[in-house]
Amino acid sequence: MSAAGIPGAPPARVDALVVGGGIAGLTAAWELSRAGLRPLLVEARGYTGGLIAGGQIGGVAMDLGAESVVLRGGAVTTMLDALGLEALAHRERPRLFLPPMAGDGAASSRGWGLHPFLRDAILGIPADPLADDARALLGEAGARSAARDGEMTGGIGTSPGDPRDLASLVRARMGEAVLDRLVRPIVAGIHASDPAVLDADVVVPGLRADVARLGSLQAAIRARLEERRSRPAGRRSGEVCVVGGMHRLTAALRESIEAAGGTVLTRWGAQAMRPEDGAAGASAHQPGAWRVALAPTGPGATPSDEPIAVGEAREVLADRVLLACSARAALRLLTGVPGLDPDALDIAIPSGAPIARMTIVARAPGLAGAPVGSGLLVAPAPSPATPCPVGAKALSHLDAKWPWIAEGLRDRHGDGVAALRLSYGRPGEPRPEPTLAGALDDIAALTGAQIDIDDVFDHRLIRWDGTLPPATPDYRQRTARLEEALAGIPGLSITGAWVAGTGIAAVVAHARERAAKMVGPTGAQSTGPGGTEED
Repeated sequence: MSAAGIPGAPPARVDALVVGGGIAGLTAAWELSRAGLRPLLVEARGYTGGLIAGGQIGGVAMDLGAESVVLRGGAVTTMLDALGLEALAHRERPRLFLPPMAGDGAASSRGWGLHPFLRDAILGIPADPLADDARALLGEAGARSAARDGEMTGGIGTSPGDPRDLASLVRARMGEAVLDRLVRPIVAGIHASDPAVLDADVVVPGLRADVARLGSLQAAIRARLEERRSRPAGRRSGEVCVVGGMHRLTAALRESIEAAGGTVLTRWGAQAMRPEDGAAGASAHQPGAWRVALAPTGPGATPSDEPIAVGEAREVLADRVLLACSARAALRLLTGVPGLDPDALDIAIPSGAPIARMTIVARAPGLAGAPVGSGLLVAPAPSPATPCPVGAKALSHLDAKWPWIAEGLRDRHGDGVAALRLSYGRPGEPRPEPTLAGALDDIAALTGAQIDIDDVFDHRLIRWDGTLPPATPDYRQRTARLEEALAGIPGLSITGAWVAGTGIAAVVAHARERAAKMVGPTGAQSTGPGGTEED
């Protein structure tokens, strides 16, 4: 019996194959289907969406992974419009939970306190270090030190020989107070990494060039904020969520792919690939094709491990192959591809911090006034003498943040019920082992609201171990080299967070661009930049 005759098996021939069913793979397959192709998407795990996943907690649908996207330009917004989805910014201003400032004489856990996010900043980098809210967070000495950025030349921290990481740029331009009290907790909360290991231009694309051109870091931040505010109302920006939850986006992408004639198969993974011998298997418009061995898969040893083949492989002939899987799987598939320099595959894949997220639905009338706004980020302890009084690194007050969650809780449980998500796990620290009792203690310390364990309706612990590897400058240079090496190989491309950079917006932009370039007359790749969106 042919593969096509086996229920749930892949067809023998496709005009495009996408390997990987996370947001990158779904986006790429969607873009290919919009161009008139009928792509086959295979995902080795039992579900699509990757880090964008949903589930029921307390009888209400919630995001288990990413709960928002920071928009940069139009790649995500035009996708949402095409899918008929609406985006909404959260309603409440978030907070920072910070240690006492040096010299306050409160070197203990009692000196920690809540502070609102700066009004005008990007990732905590202030547009005006001398603004009242910046002074309150940085102290007079820290604010004045940061303001000296405006007196420097644009070459400080941006010259070719300067370190490319975000921490070095902020430290050189604005000093330690901005780095430790603003940038470090925000970047750690969003990217699960320390700014000392992240390439500044991956976190904020083009930031170093803007500083060099405009003369200061604060001027670069001001220019970006002004550009955001000048955009037409329809070109949304900032942090938003799809109404109903981010998981609605991945579900809508899959539905659209299948409605256009594409196929999505889970529990199927790519095992090996080679170019089609000769031109006989090539389509009329494609100079070459690929033979890819696909096999049914089962779970690995742990939920974080790659799935393993559990059945006989079947070969699929594809005019185009777009690898949107994990870095290790993609590098394994690329090994031995003719014409690809083996040195381009010499990439050490960094490991992300172990992350655990505890979502709790409980009766909590003390949270009715949203005492921490939409949530908060917790700064790392600056020293053993100033220990952090909580184990969580972030708290999201979900019903204060997203109205559909508030409505769902009210319909299901009545008034006075809250949903909170606490995040645990920092780079370099042991794998977190949060408990419900410990999470409730953290909620009390951070919000002042006491929740008895008997008032908890439901809770769920989700782990995302190693899923957000840091984009170091050296790593980014090596992935860029690999993309350049692949640019001349017809019908083959890669995408995904490991090459696109951090953040859903960057991944979506990269995947759409790579897919669109595979639909031309040859499918040859350009050597242009990975992303198409601006911050």
